[in-house]
Amino acid sequence: MADTIVAHIDQHNNLDVEISEEETRLTKLCSLKKKAINATNNFKHSLTKKGRVKCVSMAEEIDTEELQAVDAFRQALILEELLPSKHDDHHMMLRFLKARKFDIEKAKQMWADMLNWRKDYGADTIMEDFDFEEIDEVVKYYPQGYHGVDKEGRPVYIERLGLVDATKLMKVTTIDRYVKYHVKEFEKTFKVKFPACSIAAKRHIDQSTTILDVQGVGPSSFNKAAKDLLQRIQKIDNDIYPETLNQLYIMNAGIVFRSMWKAVKPFLPPKTTAKIHLLSSKEKSKLLEIIDANELPEFLGGKCTCADKGGCMRSDKGPWNNPNLVQNGEGRCPRKKETEECEPNEQEEICRLEEMEEFMDKKVDTTTRQLDKANNDVLKPKDVSPLVQQRKWYLYGVVMALLMWIVRVTKKKNMPSRLTKENVYPDGVTVMPTQEYMAMAKKVRDLEEKYDSVDAQAAVSREKEKVLDAALGHVDQLELQLLETKKALDETMTRQHEMMAFIDKKKKKKKRKLKLLNHSMEMSKDLQRRNTQPF
Repeated sequence: MADTIVAHIDQHNNLDVEISEEETRLTKLCSLKKKAINATNNFKHSLTKKGRVKCVSMAEEIDTEELQAVDAFRQALILEELLPSKHDDHHMMLRFLKARKFDIEKAKQMWADMLNWRKDYGADTIMEDFDFEEIDEVVKYYPQGYHGVDKEGRPVYIERLGLVDATKLMKVTTIDRYVKYHVKEFEKTFKVKFPACSIAAKRHIDQSTTILDVQGVGPSSFNKAAKDLLQRIQKIDNDIYPETLNQLYIMNAGIVFRSMWKAVKPFLPPKTTAKIHLLSSKEKSKLLEIIDANELPEFLGGKCTCADKGGCMRSDKGPWNNPNLVQNGEGRCPRKKETEECEPNEQEEICRLEEMEEFMDKKVDTTTRQLDKANNDVLKPKDVSPLVQQRKWYLYGVVMALLMWIVRVTKKKNMPSRLTKENVYPDGVTVMPTQEYMAMAKKVRDLEEKYDSVDAQAAVSREKEKVLDAALGHVDQLELQLLETKKALDETMTRQHEMMAFIDKKKKKKKRKLKLLNHSMEMSKDLQRRNTQPF
């Protein structure tokens, strides 16, 4: 009884501590709500930060379902504390959702991996920290770069893979340095090129059009180091900068490329195959359907040479070089004066954005109510007063504790003096002996170990299967090459047979001529003999 009374008095003495803890929990909840609301406000600004200035009206169609999916994704990131303010951007989150087919859990894992990678790699400061001094030499052996925009305002990225000299490339730089350069260029694209293109096109731009010129590409074009470099770049593009490719055009694609494409195309998603186009050297005019001739280099069928800037691959031509669209290394939009009036289409754009803000406000209210429901075990400020009133009635609590002690003592007399299976377990319940239980637990552990072993073997089998698939793919490519070689050999054999038949015909004709010549000579000799004989 004394222990019970002392415990109750201790509880009374700790009321102040409990109240302070409740207040702390309330403060954290309010902070979480405030954080969600502030982040949502930033999210609304991210929808319009490049189009809310009155001087530029962004002609952009926003899908309501996509907006709701992005908002749900956003709230999940906020609850996991995975949404830094600099990445609180509607279009960025939409790209990650599209990369994972709008599966929020997979997209959240991809997002978390991206944040960890950026922190470890130093991507946020790579534009200031990294200087790629060997760029002039690199472009000689790996011609690539941005040049102009397509007809919809997207930047055009070009690579001339047929002119790549992998051996010399690895002499002037390293794989790690080139990967850093690639990341730096991607960061520059998002901070400078895409914003400048968006302002120039008056619509949101976050994708590029890529052209790969494969004229002259052969087995010797890429060594092992170059293949490793391309694989690392491709992984970074897919994991860190997803959904940035609008269309891919492979120019000067020969028979080998077309055969490989026909073999691979059935295994790719339709969404991917729709972005890839193979064009022969006679189909350069199709590029002019998507890119103006003045924006397209001459070697791809355009009119641009950039002779004054060292060639198209070094010019970096595009709206991002316009000082009116770029300021302090980032895309900007010059604002109009406050006294200037909006044009009708600009007014419609602002009204559309205000309606979108109302929609987002409703979503914030809904999220806040969900947070309240999830934390319904937390006392509100008005619920703290009963705890304070309990301080006045602690004597009543002491009396109640005394009465409960008396009741327990009374009931204890009716309890059995010794606990046995009969008075612990109800009728019909069989108790497993300790030895059997331990044996069963050991079997369970053995099964878990066997499962782990089988799972590890399955992982090895999957790796072997991938290697086998790659080998089979290589075999298929070799078969295609062998078929082409066999076809060429058959044509050569046919021509050889025709030549042999022609030679045989000539020989026979020559033999006939010789035979006729010999016969005529014999007749002539015979005639001479007859003429010389006396009559």
